[in-house]
Amino acid sequence: MKEDSIKKVINILAILAIISGAFGMLFCFPFLWSANIADLVGAGFPFVGGAILFGTGLITLAIFNKK
Repeated sequence: MKEDSIKKVINILAILAIISGAFGMLFCFPFLWSANIADLVGAGFPFVGGAILFGTGLITLAIFNKK
């Protein structure tokens, strides 16, 4: 029983990581087309962070749900 509850919590956290990563990437996306270098740097790092969150969430879901 305890293993199922841990798996459920990890799945929920992975889904939250995917959602927050996608939100971060979508929020920063318009600023990546700016001609201002400060906007590019300011939006580039959060965009990469969002991509990392999104990717690790997907990997976590794949690992914990394989049979």
